[in-house]
Amino acid sequence: MKRTRREFNVVAASMPLALSLGPLGFATAEAVQVQGNRDTGPMVGHVSSDSARLWYRPGEKPGRYELVIRDEVTDDVVQKLEGFAVPEKDYCIHWLANKLKPSTMYRYAIMHDGRSVVEGDDLHFQTAPSPGAPTSVRLAFGSCAHMKPIKLWSDIEAAQVNGLVLLGDTPYIDSTNLATARARHREFLSIAPLAKLIRHTPLWGTWDDHDFGANDSRGTLKGKENTRRALVEYRANEQDGHDDQGIYSKFSYGPVDVWLLDTRWFSNTEPSPVDPSKPTLLGKRQWEWLLGSLSQSKAPFKLITCGMIWDDKENRESDDWGTYPYEREALFRYIGEKKISGVVLVGGDIHCSRLLKYKTESVCGYPIYQFIVSPIHDSVIPSLNIPHPDLIKGSATPHVWLKLDVYSTHAPATLRAEWVQMNGMEMWSLEVDSSELTAPA
Repeated sequence: MKRTRREFNVVAASMPLALSLGPLGFATAEAVQVQGNRDTGPMVGHVSSDSARLWYRPGEKPGRYELVIRDEVTDDVVQKLEGFAVPEKDYCIHWLANKLKPSTMYRYAIMHDGRSVVEGDDLHFQTAPSPGAPTSVRLAFGSCAHMKPIKLWSDIEAAQVNGLVLLGDTPYIDSTNLATARARHREFLSIAPLAKLIRHTPLWGTWDDHDFGANDSRGTLKGKENTRRALVEYRANEQDGHDDQGIYSKFSYGPVDVWLLDTRWFSNTEPSPVDPSKPTLLGKRQWEWLLGSLSQSKAPFKLITCGMIWDDKENRESDDWGTYPYEREALFRYIGEKKISGVVLVGGDIHCSRLLKYKTESVCGYPIYQFIVSPIHDSVIPSLNIPHPDLIKGSATPHVWLKLDVYSTHAPATLRAEWVQMNGMEMWSLEVDSSELTAPA
């Protein structure tokens, strides 16, 4: 694993204060009001080999704010970008820096009225490697997080990951009220160890049912435009669906491409693109985007992620790919027909962690793995850790994240997935190389 980040000490005065939590892990009304007036961030969002997105919310202080980016080595200013905090966007500022160099560390500062408004030696980010360049990458994945400042976030930071991918229920909102959704996102991004991590580590994310608006919710949910608006304001993905619809996106980092699907917005809103007699999960536009970008990907490993699991929860809920098997099977057929190698599925949601190896050799040409990682918090659901003919490992264990290392410094490229409990306790791991996820010639 390549280590290029310098050691740093955070200036304590710049860190968010812990919020007063209610019995369900949410902030009290008084604490949310205080947080609304206090700065949130900064946060590093999507990075590529030549660009970076950064985010900041200066409390409820409108005006012009400037992002200053410096080369870590030369200390030269490479870009100055302006942004505006306005109430219409809940004072959230997004900056996009282009024309950066790959695999390069940059420092940044945020200025307002000629003075720095954020302090700390940890205000830096690293761009992604050049496409195709031999390298090693480490990403963290997780789902289902309460508002408590648990050590798991510090464990991820100590692992020096290149990025964090959140798979939904991050945070729990359970409302489509815009003010409530915004407040929950502010509260979540203010969890002290998480806030510390994302000041210098890129964050990508999609949603699941609770941050979409309600448990087991579908695209017919009234008010979903409000939770979408809040998520777009409080995340910095490269893409947010299309035409103000959905939030699906994708990013590339060295030898891995990651798709973050939206399995909520479009579900049950139109006929399935693979079977018009049945309701869709992904919707026609997202489906076509997924297939098109999959066929164009040259990454040795292709991670298709979403909040829900890729099989059947086998309970009374219907928010899983097992409810829409025709779209999952059509995806597998497409992978086989187009000879797309390196596909791995990632899911969350069920408050259990599991490793499955689907017997898809006859359809795809190789077995497809599913990595399920849940929960970040301490509430587990053992009844959902059910038997399955393709199950390798499964456990209803609290405080879990997935550490995924990908190496393309040798041939064939290698992927190592490790399920890690809080405090660094390894649960199990899997190592597979790209030749094992390739259809025979």
